[in-house]
Amino acid sequence: MTRQFSGFQRISYSALAFALAATATSPVWAQTTDEKPALETVVVVAQKREQAAQDVPIALSVFSAAALDRAQIEDATDLQYSIPNAVLTGNDRYTLRGVGTNALGSSDLGVQSFVNGAAIGYLPQNELFDMARIEVLRGPQGTLYGRNTTGGAINVITRKPGRTFGGEASLQLGNFDSARVGLAFDLPFGDKVATRFAAYGLSREGYTDNLSTGNQIDGRNQWAFRSTTVFEVSEQTDFTLMFGYYDEDSTRAREGKRLCKAHPVLGCDPRQLGFDSPDATTTILNTLARFFTPFPAGTNIYAGAPNPTDLRKVAADTDPSYKLDQSFLTFNGDHRFGDLTLSGVLAWSKGSTEQNTDWDNAALPFRFTAPITYTAARGRTVTTNQLITTDSFTSKTETRTAEVRLASDYEGKLNYLVGAFYLEGESSGGFETWHPAIEAFQKANGRPEETWRVSALSRNGKNTTQALFGELYVTLADNLRLTLGARQTEEKRSGESRSIVLAPLGPWVFSSFKGSKATGKIALDWTPDLSFTDQTLVYGSVATGYKGGGLNNSNSAPTYGPEEVTAFEIGTKNSLQNGKLQANFAGFVYDYSGLQLGQRINGGVVTKNADADIWGLEAEFLYAPSRPWLIDANLSYLHTEIGTFLSEDAANPAQSLTATTPPVQVNLAGNELPHSPKAKVKVGAQYTTQPFAGGWTSTLRVDALWQDKYFAREYNTPTDVIDSWGTLDLQARFDKADKGVSVRFFVKNVTDEDNITNIIIEDALIGRYRNVRLLEPRTFGVILEKAF
Repeated sequence: MTRQFSGFQRISYSALAFALAATATSPVWAQTTDEKPALETVVVVAQKREQAAQDVPIALSVFSAAALDRAQIEDATDLQYSIPNAVLTGNDRYTLRGVGTNALGSSDLGVQSFVNGAAIGYLPQNELFDMARIEVLRGPQGTLYGRNTTGGAINVITRKPGRTFGGEASLQLGNFDSARVGLAFDLPFGDKVATRFAAYGLSREGYTDNLSTGNQIDGRNQWAFRSTTVFEVSEQTDFTLMFGYYDEDSTRAREGKRLCKAHPVLGCDPRQLGFDSPDATTTILNTLARFFTPFPAGTNIYAGAPNPTDLRKVAADTDPSYKLDQSFLTFNGDHRFGDLTLSGVLAWSKGSTEQNTDWDNAALPFRFTAPITYTAARGRTVTTNQLITTDSFTSKTETRTAEVRLASDYEGKLNYLVGAFYLEGESSGGFETWHPAIEAFQKANGRPEETWRVSALSRNGKNTTQALFGELYVTLADNLRLTLGARQTEEKRSGESRSIVLAPLGPWVFSSFKGSKATGKIALDWTPDLSFTDQTLVYGSVATGYKGGGLNNSNSAPTYGPEEVTAFEIGTKNSLQNGKLQANFAGFVYDYSGLQLGQRINGGVVTKNADADIWGLEAEFLYAPSRPWLIDANLSYLHTEIGTFLSEDAANPAQSLTATTPPVQVNLAGNELPHSPKAKVKVGAQYTTQPFAGGWTSTLRVDALWQDKYFAREYNTPTDVIDSWGTLDLQARFDKADKGVSVRFFVKNVTDEDNITNIIIEDALIGRYRNVRLLEPRTFGVILEKAF
């Protein structure tokens, strides 16, 4: 069905050894007086104040601009490889340490993204262009970052303008007719004001062939722009204004390859996968079509539908479409007076998306015995004997946030940080699906046009959150510090929803949720003077996190409860061998209550709450043994276990191969959480040459990743298993520093593995097939860069 990880293991060890012996990229070590390498010190704002990353008592993965460049981290997908216990479950949803977003509908994220300190919700799906650094905080950050950080937080810090005119331009060309252009430049206005403009555009063909339409799908056509202006009012006061815009009009595929082993009762066998099409004989839609349309007697509408055995080939009546636009504005300010700093950030974001795909993910040979007129998609009416279905997801959001903080920097034993946060937002959207049998049935019953499709919609969604927070830092001894933190959050959520599944037009149902939660943190960090390290930080903490409850649509319980997590963590960060080695370790235990788990049933979404236990270990290394070499690695282990939890499995609701009713509640106690591989290993190595002819330096680099198997759903059935997989990336780079010129050749996924990253079960209405999502295939190309 797919090439297994054994293909990755068959890579010649001699070839890998050769690559390791010749790897390199731009230097990331600092100059020292004895010309020995020392790793650069990266300054972060993980604790809402500037600190060296190695001084922060939090499990933290930091990627400076140089680190992003050398590891070819261009988007959210690339970022996951270099983070312990991290999995990306869609285009933009992270799971850290087993905690993420497993609910549907109005559920918030478990890993919140922040751009320049402002909460924006989803990490933008566009590339991570013109970054100063990215900080990934693992573990609940309920005190300083607040709600929706039960899994962690991602700080995206964009580049600020320099004081002189200059910039960079880049051109990337690759297979799949890929072309990417980038431009960024600084424009100073005197000594006090400077602006940086940055933009990129990306166009490429799709990675998947739709044999029915003859087109390549899952392509990209996107661009983004950002303007950042810094106002240095005085030595004590500065402001930064940033505006960004992102636009995409692509064939990005929301659904992937259809997998199924046909079953006469369930549509698809819940025990195994294959390349069949569902047996739709007993589905509701097949039955409706038989009675309300010119339908050939005894026909299975999926009969004969092609499904190629290549995971990169599909056969669907229509190509997917994906439209997204997002605008965001942030305004940051800092004023320093004496030993105090007053900081604030105002932010606004607005976005909309429309994603359309073939609902049954098939090109059906089936034909009605006579042409009929019906709605095949939003705004598209057809008269044909062909059966065409469409699934559409739409969303509109607007959010405004404000945060103000006061931080001290006294010489004495006590310091503090206090702040206030406010958020308000509006949202609307949902799912709609069109099918001629549904329309014919509703028309036959005299029902209005709004009911001629399956829909689960929401409107007038409102969300208001406010919080007070603070941390107190107590120096107990010269090398021992106590941190006490607390946050009080109040939130309100309301909205109207309406679900229609072969039913009369019902009213919009109003529901609301109101919550109040205190979260906190107690931590000790110790910096002992050890004979075998240059610097050591040892820390331990107990922290709590909170993710608010939400609204189900009206075909289920109207609301679901919040998530709460209590995390116990110990860790150590070490610098050794005169600054040539960083070795960081962390261990954690989570007590999770109210974990939000959701599924899509009969065109609607249902979210429930469960409990879970989690524990794990992590290690991160960065090593520069000599001037030419740089090696990085991270390793992680994760154990997750769901507590007593009863839930109906949409893949096999009656737990029977001979019936679909009555539904049976399955006890999931002891099962693993979704998207939680037990083990993950990533290694990168590079070698940088001395300048040669004409002042050029040559560089090569290798990055290798292996990730253990995991489950796509909490039911842990055989068809939920995602096999272990790995990737190998190579690059060769040539730099001429005095001219600001760089030429890079790269290959990603060298062995061209078809790595499955997620499996989603589709609705019983269309046969319960699975659609799978894949990582990108082998890509290669060249990048030309010029600084000016």
